[in-house]
Amino acid sequence: MTCLIARPTVWAGVFLTTLLLGCGSPPETADLIITHARVFDGTGAVYEDATIVIIGERIQTITDAETPFEATVTIDAGGKTVLPGLIDTHIHFGVGSAVDEESFTEFLNNGLPANLQEYLAHGVTTIKSTGDIAEPYLKVREQVAAGEIQGPRIFLVGPTLTAQGGHPAATVLRDNPWRSAGGSRELTSETEARTIVRQLSQLGVDAIKFVYQGSTDENKPYLWRPGVPVRKLTPSIMRAIIDESHQHQLRVTAHTNHLEDALEVLEAGCDGLEHGVMRTRLQDEKLATLLIERQASYAPTLSLFQAGRTGSAQDSDRLETAMANLKQLANAGVRIVLGTDTLSRGTPPGSTTLNELELMVRAGLSPEQAIQAATRNAAQHLGKLDELGTLEAGKLADLIIVDGDPLLDISMIHNIEVVIKGGKVVVDHR
Repeated sequence: MTCLIARPTVWAGVFLTTLLLGCGSPPETADLIITHARVFDGTGAVYEDATIVIIGERIQTITDAETPFEATVTIDAGGKTVLPGLIDTHIHFGVGSAVDEESFTEFLNNGLPANLQEYLAHGVTTIKSTGDIAEPYLKVREQVAAGEIQGPRIFLVGPTLTAQGGHPAATVLRDNPWRSAGGSRELTSETEARTIVRQLSQLGVDAIKFVYQGSTDENKPYLWRPGVPVRKLTPSIMRAIIDESHQHQLRVTAHTNHLEDALEVLEAGCDGLEHGVMRTRLQDEKLATLLIERQASYAPTLSLFQAGRTGSAQDSDRLETAMANLKQLANAGVRIVLGTDTLSRGTPPGSTTLNELELMVRAGLSPEQAIQAATRNAAQHLGKLDELGTLEAGKLADLIIVDGDPLLDISMIHNIEVVIKGGKVVVDHR
């Protein structure tokens, strides 16, 4: 058995190890075999004319040789590219137009299932909610895991933690008190912050997210927009959130827009930035150095300010700034992860994730870097690289089959033919 090395950057040893792990005394029948595939495994390795063998919900082997397995289902992927399932690390479930429990139940029963299916239809097999009502979506997470609802794997933080009078409670949620009460927690003390984090940990959230944007000085208001002042958590409350989260083995990320806020939360031990720095261009390598030292992730959410969607000159300027900063951080070796802020400002589920990949490439990342941001890097950000994010023997069989080669032309990522989650074909556009 040999390893096909299509590009000089392929890690032959990694592939050989994968083959050896997968080829010991295999059973006679596999559940699914994909043949003649160009495989990008998420680590940087690319293989031509490979066969992927799946048993149950996991990858058994990836090989270029004849396989002794017989398959219940075989998919010929000749001329196509197989990638790990995409991971969007920053979405919101939202509540539709719900303003109370009754209308929210209507959304859960009729609106949410369609949204979840849209993620799968666009190759997104894992999502992370970064600010939503906790209890109902914890139940949805379990229903998806049990196969009662079809959708991507779900990770969630529950409500966003913020200052009293902070974003999103005082901004995008201010006209919907019911949603604001469920989707955010306005904190006024370190004790309250630690109590809320403990409660969320007991509920079973996967991570914590807080907002660090606004002003702590009543005499120097920070305006979200004219007439809408926004308060920011005090540094002591911010540090309490991070410390308490880590005590409960929860990763914690911060919504930031400004460089000084991003540096402050990273110095306090934050595990990642949501949005990052989008108001001013980075002038030095200080942020990159700190992100790398802290092994923290950077989710730029470029789709939030895509030019032409709102026609706003401000959005266009912020997009260009965010893209320039992203390119600088990626060049420095920062771990970039894909996040979209889907369903914020009307961005649709699924297609926005593919759009984000294109925006990353437009910003100057290579298609390979962009795809890794949505696969390997994203899984590492979630703390699930042992199960997700790359195509390797023993890992969960979440993968997509794309007509064409998105490593050469990222727009090909829209040509998704088959989506497989946990070894099962969940979308088939052939």
